[in-house]
Amino acid sequence: MSSERVDSLLASLPLEARVGQVMMVGFIGTEVDEDVEELVRGHQVGGICLFKHNIVDAEQVARLNDGLRRLLVGHIPPFLTLDQEGGNVVRVRDQVVVLPSNMALGATRSADLAYAAGRAQGQDLRRLGFNMNLAPVLDVNLNPHNPVIGVRSYGDSVPLVSELGRAFVRGQQDAGLVTVAKHFPGHGATDTDSHTELPVMNETREEVLAQMEPFRDAIQEGLDGLMTAHVAIPRFTGNNVPATLNPQVLDGLLRKELGFEGLVLTDEMEMEAIARRYGVGRAAVLALKAGADMVLVPWSREKKVEVYESLLAAVRSGELPAARLEQAVRRILTAKLRRGLFETPPVLEERLATPPPPGNGEVAHLIARASVTLLRTDGHHFPLSGQERIAVITAEPSLGDAIRARVPRATVLTVPAYPSEARRAALRQKARQAALAADVVVVGMINSRQVDLVTMAAATGKPVLVVSMGLPYLAEMVEEARAVLAVYSYQPASTSAAAAALFGEIGTPGRLPVHLRMMTFGHGLDPVGQKRTDALRDAQGSRKAAQALPGAAR
Repeated sequence: MSSERVDSLLASLPLEARVGQVMMVGFIGTEVDEDVEELVRGHQVGGICLFKHNIVDAEQVARLNDGLRRLLVGHIPPFLTLDQEGGNVVRVRDQVVVLPSNMALGATRSADLAYAAGRAQGQDLRRLGFNMNLAPVLDVNLNPHNPVIGVRSYGDSVPLVSELGRAFVRGQQDAGLVTVAKHFPGHGATDTDSHTELPVMNETREEVLAQMEPFRDAIQEGLDGLMTAHVAIPRFTGNNVPATLNPQVLDGLLRKELGFEGLVLTDEMEMEAIARRYGVGRAAVLALKAGADMVLVPWSREKKVEVYESLLAAVRSGELPAARLEQAVRRILTAKLRRGLFETPPVLEERLATPPPPGNGEVAHLIARASVTLLRTDGHHFPLSGQERIAVITAEPSLGDAIRARVPRATVLTVPAYPSEARRAALRQKARQAALAADVVVVGMINSRQVDLVTMAAATGKPVLVVSMGLPYLAEMVEEARAVLAVYSYQPASTSAAAAALFGEIGTPGRLPVHLRMMTFGHGLDPVGQKRTDALRDAQGSRKAAQALPGAAR
C-alpha cells in the first residue's frame, strides 16, 4: 500500500464525499431498498453497521452485505461491520463460530485460545462479506456492579486483559478483518451505562493510565482501530467533557502520548450521554475536532441528515478545519487499503458454498471446556453420578437440553432470564415443587433474578448445584448451594461444557479471572476424586488443540 494511492483517492473526493466517508451509519431492515440506497449511495458513506434487527441468518446477511457493497461500486468501498463479540453480544449465530464470553477466555488463561478465537471469527465473518468487527472489548472490569461491561471483559486484571486482547486482535487481523477494539479509554470502572447517562470516572491520572494498558499493548500490536467511550474523566482532564468529544483524550493522550495513528470511531452518537447534552450534529463536529475519524450514527434517519449537514457546514465555515477532515479521511482510506477493501471479493455463491476452515467450529468448545471453573463444592454432591433423580431449573434452555441428553428422565423447568415481579412468586412455587420431586437440583443462573429460585429449592432440604452462566460475582449470592460452577456464558458451547463437568466427563481447569469477596483472582478447584494434574492436563490439552488449529499463534 502506498501513500501515493491514498493521495490519489483523496484528491478524487469532493467535500461532500469526504464528509460521507467519516460517517458510519445503520438502518432498519434486512435488505437493500430505496431508502437504504439513498442513504448509502446518496451520501457515499464510509461505513455501514449491521445490528440484530438487520440479520435473519448467515445467508441473508451475506446477500445483504453483497448488495450494500455493490451500491458503492465505482466509489470508495464501505466498511461493513457489526458487533460480534461472543457471549452476550452476538449478531450472527449460524455458519460462524459463536464464542463464549471474553470472561470465559479470561478463565482459560490461554493466549493461544484467544488468538484462535480471533482468527476463526475473522475468517467466518469475512466469508459472509463483513470486513470490520467492533471487537474485542479491552475494558478492565474493575467494578463488579458495572452495568454495561461485565463478562464482555476478559477480567479485572490489567495484565490478563492485555495478554488475551493482544492475542485476539492479532488473530482477527491475521484473518484480514479490520479490528476496532473498544471502549477507549476504558469503561470498566464505571457504574453507569452511557446509553442512558454520562458515566464519570473518578480515578486519578495514574489509575486511568493503568486501565489503558490493554489499549496501549494492542496499539503496539498494530491495532487497526479504536472505538471511543462516552465517559468523563474529570481528574484527568479537569472537566466533564466526554472522552469522545475531548481533545485532551483523543488528540493529546491517544494520538500524541500513545502514538496511535490508526482509525478512531466513536461509539453511538445517539446515546443519551451525548445526544441529550450536545445534540447529535453538534457532537459529531466536536468529535471530529477532538481527533475522531468516524462517527457512528445508527438509528434515526433525521439524525444522520443532521450529522451530515452539521459536518458539511462546519467545514465550509472553517470551524472544522479542512486539514482535520482530510486527516480523518486519509486514515479511513489507509485502513481500507490495508485490509483489501478495494479488491473484488470472491463471488457470493462461491463463498456461501465454501465451508469454514477446518477446526473453526471447535474453537468455541475448546474455550468453553477450558473455562469451566469450580468455585465451591461440599465434597459430596459433585460430580453427579447420573443415577439421581435430577431437576433442572434454568434460565437458559440449552443447559437443560445438555443435561437431559445425559439423563433423559431429568425434569427441566425453564424460567425467564428477566421475569416480571408478578411472575416471580409462581416461579418460586414451581421451583419448590420441582425440588421436592428430585434427589438433586441443578440451577442455571444468568443473573440475580434466579437467586431466589436457588433459595426456594434449597429450602426443601435437597442438595442444589448452581451453574453460573453470567457474572461469577453471582456465586457469592447462593450460599445454600452445595457446589457452584462458573462458565461465564450461556452460549451452547458453554452450557454443553457445564453439563459435561457436572457429570465428571471433563475436569474444571478454569481459574477466576476476577476477584470476589471470598475468593481470590485465580481461584478454582478440581472435582472431588480427580487429581489436580488431571485438570491441568485438560487445560494443556485445550491449549495444544488451539495450537494445532490452522494459523494458531506460536
